[in-house]
Amino acid sequence: MTDKCKRCAVKTALSESDIQRMIDEVSAMRGVRLIGEDAYKKRLDVCEGCEKLLYGTTCSACGCVVRVRALLADGRCPKKKWG
Repeated sequence: MTDKCKRCAVKTALSESDIQRMIDEVSAMRGVRLIGEDAYKKRLDVCEGCEKLLYGTTCSACGCVVRVRALLADGRCPKKKWG
């Protein structure tokens, strides 16, 4: 298993405030559809049990911040684990 981000090819760890800022920015975007709270929690549960999760924040399969991608109604798991 690699400890580098697929997208940027460097080791990266995000702070809670970085992640919250990203969530706030995405939530405020016009035209972006968000998923309901229950479905969001289910997605995060899947990610937390996935071997591709790095640092508790980042998917090593695609490089996304899982708490941001899981929030998007059109977000998809690159490993097709969200069903």
